[in-house]
Amino acid sequence: MLASGMSAGKWMRELALCATLCFCACEAQSNSDTKASLPVEDPRSTEANAAPTKPGDVANPGMVEGETRAFGGEMRFMADAAIFTECTSGRSHPMAMEADYISAERAYLDAVEKPGGPLYVTFEGIVAPRPAVDREGTEDEVIVKRFIHAWPGERCERAKADASLVHTRWRIVQLGKTAVRTHKDSKEPHILLVEQDGAIRYRATVGCNQIVGAAELEGSDITFKPGPTTLMACPPPLDTYERALVKMLGQAKHWRVLANTLELFDELGTSIALFRAVYL
Repeated sequence: MLASGMSAGKWMRELALCATLCFCACEAQSNSDTKASLPVEDPRSTEANAAPTKPGDVANPGMVEGETRAFGGEMRFMADAAIFTECTSGRSHPMAMEADYISAERAYLDAVEKPGGPLYVTFEGIVAPRPAVDREGTEDEVIVKRFIHAWPGERCERAKADASLVHTRWRIVQLGKTAVRTHKDSKEPHILLVEQDGAIRYRATVGCNQIVGAAELEGSDITFKPGPTTLMACPPPLDTYERALVKMLGQAKHWRVLANTLELFDELGTSIALFRAVYL
């Protein structure tokens, strides 16, 4: 009998998540026991030596084995297994239940009601060999090193090309660890960069004051220079959002566009903001 107030769908999702957590623990032990017998080097033992994904890089078509980079594509989960299909290459691989995979599964179970339905996700990861489940030897699997975000409603049909950093209206999705939502009777939180007379300028808002200034771009590097702003008193939570926006503009040093998403990073390469392209 289900616990009071818990729907069958919710109960099944919780059960699936618990099963995955147990499997991950067993898989870690299994990989440890069999590691010496594998004919290839386990990327987990050399992860610290792997080249990090560079902000500003665009995901390369084709899943290159061992290359750490950003991925965007559709995840499907069914029968305690997940398959990832990259939008740019169309290639599909199983998702290894290790590293930050559990964040991807949690996002999937929260967003998708129908088992096996597609969910567009972005993450940093690699493709590497893992022991095959139904045969001897190994098979290539996608390893999620850092889960970025789930994007319900997005599909590969709209995510095969990268949006332009400049002249694209970027809806603010997240500032630091804070999810940003449109406040009632306020403008949509966004940032827009435009090129005018050879210079890049920006304007940004969380739905209260308008912040404008100049921006400098050089490859994957970006710097926002402060400019004039309106001085309205912002109600909660817009006041919190705006402080986070100002802080982010002062910290941003690098950028990366993946399909219809933009991510900004500080000088250490830590993600500090996430955006989604809006086409008017």
